[in-house]
Amino acid sequence: MNPSQVLAPPPPLRTRLDSPSGRLRFVVSGGMSVFIRVALSVVFAWFLGVGGQVAYGYSVVATIFLVQGLDRDFTWWRRQGGWLWSEAARISTEAVGWLVFVELTRSDQSAPVVGQVSMRQLLVTLVSALVVVCGHVVVGTWLVAAQTDVTPRVRFLRGCLVLPMLPLLVAIARMLYLNRGEVALAGWTAVSLAMLFVAGLTLVRAQYGWQRPERVDHVHLEDRTPAQHTFSLIVPAREEPVLGRTLAQLLAGAYPPDLFELVVVVSDDEVDRETRAVAQEFADRHPNVKLVTPRSAMRSKPLSLEDARKYCQGDLIGIVDAESLVAGGLLSYVNTLAVNHPEIGIFQGGVQLMNVRGTGWRRPESAGPVRALASWLNSATSWWRARNCLEYYIWFMSRLRYQAVARFIPLGGNTVFIRREVLDGLGGWDVSCLTEDCDLGVRASVAGVETMVFYHPELTTREETPETLGKLVVQRTRWMMGFIQVFQKGEWRGLPDWRRRALAVEMLLMPFFQAAAGLALPTSVLLTFFLKAPVGLVIIFWLPLLAMILMVITEQAAFHGFADAYQLKVGLLDSARLIVSAPVYQLVLSVAALRAIVRLVQGKVQWEKTTHVGAHHVVMLGSSELEGVS
Repeated sequence: MNPSQVLAPPPPLRTRLDSPSGRLRFVVSGGMSVFIRVALSVVFAWFLGVGGQVAYGYSVVATIFLVQGLDRDFTWWRRQGGWLWSEAARISTEAVGWLVFVELTRSDQSAPVVGQVSMRQLLVTLVSALVVVCGHVVVGTWLVAAQTDVTPRVRFLRGCLVLPMLPLLVAIARMLYLNRGEVALAGWTAVSLAMLFVAGLTLVRAQYGWQRPERVDHVHLEDRTPAQHTFSLIVPAREEPVLGRTLAQLLAGAYPPDLFELVVVVSDDEVDRETRAVAQEFADRHPNVKLVTPRSAMRSKPLSLEDARKYCQGDLIGIVDAESLVAGGLLSYVNTLAVNHPEIGIFQGGVQLMNVRGTGWRRPESAGPVRALASWLNSATSWWRARNCLEYYIWFMSRLRYQAVARFIPLGGNTVFIRREVLDGLGGWDVSCLTEDCDLGVRASVAGVETMVFYHPELTTREETPETLGKLVVQRTRWMMGFIQVFQKGEWRGLPDWRRRALAVEMLLMPFFQAAAGLALPTSVLLTFFLKAPVGLVIIFWLPLLAMILMVITEQAAFHGFADAYQLKVGLLDSARLIVSAPVYQLVLSVAALRAIVRLVQGKVQWEKTTHVGAHHVVMLGSSELEGVS
């Protein structure tokens, strides 16, 4: 291969400008980049008295964030040449422009004065901006967009893009070191503002369900239509000692047996021998119970759902976890919604954890004091159970309903009913995803499928918290890993507008934002006592704590609303425990987030099951005791 074939010549610039639209893009995007740099230099010098390299640096950063045309509208090669080299070309040419600016202003030692503008600095800024724009076109056209075959010579030339960056990086490092106190304050101010933003979003979303009376009273139990739709309820089970009680409760309802079927999925292996025997007994006695027994080395909930889908014959396909207590009247209410709202493709019901307190604890035999204390903290304490129950109440009563209205919703994995044609159109569940429910909701949102969310104490499916605090961490690790998987798949980018795409990023990454905020908030409070900062910055440091206090007040109101709705007896000790546990619970979520990242880096994406013991089956529910699935 001769050298002329190794490095392909760049396509002539006129080929990109041979149309009015191409010329317009060149003039508007490149010209706007130059104009903004010069205009910002004028603003900094005239109003702030800032000039020289500092003003130029500010103008460069502001231009990159305001225009973004150098990569997309100006040269539009990001998809052709890849994100990494496109960014390298931009930084390299910006570094060249900075070097030109430094060299041309080296002899100018005059200090900037407010209300005055140095014409020499404006001309130097103009020259530097033109160098950046033209250099970016040449470098990007030749080394990014034109090279489809990456040869060693192309790699070498691309590597040379780093050379102009080195003086700039050295200058930046020196400046940061000399101004390390101001840099620390600026950095932590940015962190505090980010925490305030996350806390504010969390607070507003949590209050959505109670902001208006019609949002509170959104379920009308008296409106019922005759049974018309048929249901296929998938019950995936894996080592479930409470499966028998769940199936018996599902079959005890008044909804016509010929209009609903249970598709129970139990693995055909030795691990599930006892669970399979229970399911087989129900299938032998009830004609509307189907038993699916797949054989495979690896089992997970999405695999079970996909195995069952081909056996579902109902108009609506629902998911019921093997430990669930399904509320009386649920199928009748969903039938009414499906009849009255044919435009809705997915119906998401509420799920509520019930055991706000731990069960009796027995000290492990032959356990020392330290081991006994660890066992008690892991399994017998109740502070995290109450907060876990409250999370579900706020999530299904408020947050998930907001997501449905905003037309981007990560579905719940239980008590969700999907029209069969909608599920088939979406291609079913992704068996490789750890949060198949979230993934299906994202794909449905992209496809424009409407979702309706309803929550009422007499319609919720009741479940239990994880058996121990350690298993809560395992469960949250799986959820966070699944959210990262869905984010990395990138199907959310197909949402029709930027607001929903921004909401998708917020939703899929919010668990990590909250975990980081949980660690950063105590640090922010401590820094207010040790850092010497202006009063305005100290106030900013305290603002996230104020948002957290407002969130705690909201949680207290929601907790008592939850207790009243389900006739649970809670007292001052429960409220105090909920307040005190807030930072500790955030620390637990931070541990789960760190564990999720480590497992993803290690490639450990196996399904980690959450075991169930049926603790919610013995919770006293007062007048709202469950009766069936009518």
